[in-house]
Amino acid sequence: MNVKDNQRTRLSKKMFQNAVLELLEEKGGIEKISVRELCAKAELNRSTFYAHYAEPREVLVEAEEEILTETAEHIKRIGAQMKGGGKEFISSFLRYVRDNDRVFRVLLVTAADPAFKSRFMQLSLLNLFEHMQLTMDDEKQQYIYSYLLNGSFGILTQWIRSDYAAAVPELVELLFTLNSSALTNVAL
Repeated sequence: MNVKDNQRTRLSKKMFQNAVLELLEEKGGIEKISVRELCAKAELNRSTFYAHYAEPREVLVEAEEEILTETAEHIKRIGAQMKGGGKEFISSFLRYVRDNDRVFRVLLVTAADPAFKSRFMQLSLLNLFEHMQLTMDDEKQQYIYSYLLNGSFGILTQWIRSDYAAAVPELVELLFTLNSSALTNVAL
């Protein structure tokens, strides 16, 4: 395959991914999207679709994998550059989410695929906590991480739903206050 074909393939796939996100915004679920609608929204023909995918869900999975990879790369970059501690790390992550509003709003709030939410939490939030180097009793660690992950994810999705009503520094302080309080009170 030559360079032109590779570029064309990448462009076609990107057009299908953008179209699936638009349709998810409109319809709310991948099961409601037909190949015909997806092709019309992407302004590509069905033969192009079937050259790369068997069903619309495959386009969604590909878009999800791409955002997870990009998020992991962002977390790795901010982890390597982190000088200001955990708060700087969380601030950078929150700005990344806000800057990529459409994709996170669709995938975490509007379409809300439980499998994607779980993978996102494991990749992103757990990685964030690990970079903060929390130390805790191994016996309680799985419970504490689960509590922190689910609570932090709830705050993140509410922040998206509220159209980012809270400023990033305000949200960082809230997350740190709640999570620090939870960690402090674990010994009780």
